[in-house]
Amino acid sequence: MPEPVFEFRSHVYFDELDALWVLHHSRYLMHLERAQQAFFQHLLGVPDFNAKRDEDIYVVVRNLELNYRTALRDPGPVLIRYRVSRIRAAGVSMPFEFLSGDGETLYCDGVRTVCKLGGQTHQPTEWSPAFRAALDAWAG
Repeated sequence: MPEPVFEFRSHVYFDELDALWVLHHSRYLMHLERAQQAFFQHLLGVPDFNAKRDEDIYVVVRNLELNYRTALRDPGPVLIRYRVSRIRAAGVSMPFEFLSGDGETLYCDGVRTVCKLGGQTHQPTEWSPAFRAALDAWAG
């Protein structure tokens, strides 16, 4: 059975390219953030991010491994794929791929680990049972 993959389509604009005509390294992170938001909204079954309604979106990045493979040199569509590889009581590790819009060219890959915090304590706290079940369904 194939591993579940969440796909998010984004768009790189001209103003994100640096003086060398490549996507600036910091811009990859912005697109990954947008993809994670869409993934979490999908898991929660909600149309937007609302921390008061959805406690499981209150996360911080604990670790980020990013491996640049090929320079992204042109504005246009990109495809970001997320998987779930490891779930802990208050954390989740998600391998990702950042690809050309047609999925043929791998620009970068890596693993992003986030930790859920309590809205009042700002300390690590367990996922809600419903969100944990949704994460478990996506675990590889």
